[in-house]
Amino acid sequence: MNYTCKDCSYRGKSSGQDGACLACGSFNIARTRSQEEKPRPGKLRLALLVALWVYLIGLIIWKLNH
Repeated sequence: MNYTCKDCSYRGKSSGQDGACLACGSFNIARTRSQEEKPRPGKLRLALLVALWVYLIGLIIWKLNH
């Protein structure tokens, strides 16, 4: 979780005591998701990815045999 102060634009991984900004001491802080916390891809997307790889490998094998 990342923290951004709306008053001084400070960005950091943690907030101060009681949620105050470490730079200016304001309590006007917004929490934002960090890039590591992106939601995982759905099962349909994963199944489509696997199906496309299987299709590609099948085409390569077919091309090599003919």
